[in-house]
Amino acid sequence: MKPQRIRDPLHDLIEFSETAFEQALWDAVNSEEMQRLRRIKQLGFSELVYPGATHTRLAHSLGVFHTARELSGRVRKFLGRDFDEDREKIALAAALVHDLGHGPFSHAFEDAMKKIAKARDQKVEKRHEIWTADIIRENTDIGRRIEKGMGKEAREAVATLLLQETPTDIYSGIVSSQFDADRLDYLRRDRLMTGVSHGSFDYFWLLANLEVDQVPFSTDGEDYANIDSLVLGNKAFQAAEAYVLGLFHMYFAVYFHKATRSAEKILTALLVRLGELILDGNVAATGLDSAHPITEFLVDSTLRNYLTLDDSVVWGSLPLMVRASDDHIKHLASRLLRRDLYKAFDVTEYFKGRGGEASVAKFRAALSEAKKADGFGYLEIFEDSPARDPYKRRGYDTPEALSKVLIRGSPGGPYQDLAELSDVVSALQKRTVYRVYAGNANALKKVKQIAMGVG
Repeated sequence: MKPQRIRDPLHDLIEFSETAFEQALWDAVNSEEMQRLRRIKQLGFSELVYPGATHTRLAHSLGVFHTARELSGRVRKFLGRDFDEDREKIALAAALVHDLGHGPFSHAFEDAMKKIAKARDQKVEKRHEIWTADIIRENTDIGRRIEKGMGKEAREAVATLLLQETPTDIYSGIVSSQFDADRLDYLRRDRLMTGVSHGSFDYFWLLANLEVDQVPFSTDGEDYANIDSLVLGNKAFQAAEAYVLGLFHMYFAVYFHKATRSAEKILTALLVRLGELILDGNVAATGLDSAHPITEFLVDSTLRNYLTLDDSVVWGSLPLMVRASDDHIKHLASRLLRRDLYKAFDVTEYFKGRGGEASVAKFRAALSEAKKADGFGYLEIFEDSPARDPYKRRGYDTPEALSKVLIRGSPGGPYQDLAELSDVVSALQKRTVYRVYAGNANALKKVKQIAMGVG
């Protein structure tokens, strides 16, 4: 066995050492399911706005593994003999495979599957985290490789960790918390690949000031355990603020960009229409055939069929759907191919100084009435309300405390929640942007008239 190296634009060299454990992870990287992530872009349609944003979920997954290993190295330094190597291995494996369950264009695809299920009074489609756990647990290439390299119990432990909504120890906190390897990689990677100036923070200073302390858990005011947790030293105070602010800014500059969201809405509508026709037995009207991967998945949503889907399958199907006999399919597919996106009317921005949230609520009601009165055609407008909570305030003496960003208020002093020490973080509030996307000039005019009628 020899070390394996990957050249990465963010981390430079990511190395898998000659140890049996890291060689097992390298074997997992070469599985069918991990290689599928080469064909799913990390930022979906963001390349329509930022042409450099073509990096994949495989690149991000490798980066999360590398970052998790760096965080784990700091934990090892502080815990010494108490460091749990078995738990570390589960966390590093989970970091590597955490994105396996994403579908093509991720959140747009997931939203479409929910709408299709809801329209047919079916069970809501699975979240990507559940797909990920299924991929690891079931008879898949990567599942077999993880079991061969790490054992059957470790395979189940990795799947279980990835389904946890809150971390249960310091090792799972490395994988999923408000200061985890996932966020620490994608914030830096997405900033680099899009070329934006938003989202900058001093990662290496945060890492250098990362410590370990014990967090008390309690029920009904009575402590029942003390658990090790990541804590930032006092010198990292400004860097921690910049991290929280950077993540918040990236959502509205990149992830919620109006053009990106417009493309996502078009794809969601396209997939929903495909679902309507295919599940009604009218495959011929879609431009696809019964053996197409999208058709097969919509008819039978098995894991095997799910794993045949990726971004390239969707892009490759668009020229076929442009020839569909169904006008809606043809229209939406053509618009995606030509980047002929719906135009956004930012309702939230329009009503700043014109009544704010109260006026937005009135606009929503007026728009709803206009839609009921057939004021808009089937695909003339889409509504969108992306929201971001910049910092989730968790219970203090509970397991959710491991999800916080904990920092010392003074050198060597006790730790506190960052929101308690930082006026900047404390002042941040959840932000929602409400937009209406219009497919043509006439629809956009109607939307604006409704807004003017409200105020």
